[in-house]
Formats: sequence, C-alpha cells, structure tokens
Amino acid sequence: MVNSRELSKDTARVLTELPEKGPCLITRNGIVAGILVPPSGQGIETDVDLLARLRMAQAFRQSQAESVLKGTDELTMEEIDAAIRAAREERKLK
Repeated sequence: MVNSRELSKDTARVLTELPEKGPCLITRNGIVAGILVPPSGQGIETDVDLLARLRMAQAFRQSQAESVLKGTDELTMEEIDAAIRAAREERKLK
C-alpha cells in the first residue's frame, strides 16, 4: 500500500517497484482510492480488455446489490415481462 502523498512525492520509485511487487493499493486518508496494476506483458489491448471486464463485473455486482436492497431480486420472469410491458405502454402514452 502507498498513500497518495507518498505516491505524489516518490512516483518514480513506486512505478519502478510496481512490476516486481505487483498491484499496489493507493490510499487517501486510510481509505483505498485506487489500484496501480503493472502491465501483463501480453500487450496493452489485453490489459485494457481485462480492466474493462473488471469494471463490467463491478457494475454487475453493484446492480445485484441494488436489486437485493429494492427487493427485486426475487421477481419471476412473468413479473419482469409485465413490468417491461407496463413501461412500454407508459412510454407510448407520452
């Protein structure tokens, strides 16, 4: 872990150590603010693709958590289809 102040003051050292030490958590006021990840060596396109997949997985998990909080995680397919039909009908009326 590296706090943001240390990263700001000694960026070159942190980046130099990144390939050998692996991912590095960046903290701000003791709270994780980000993660520095060294390149895989398989090409930037591969790394960017993997990061995009990570972001998609994060969004999916957030969506699942919100569904549980709203109580919509137990809806049947019939209930989902009815809600879609209702929304489409409402949109047509506007």
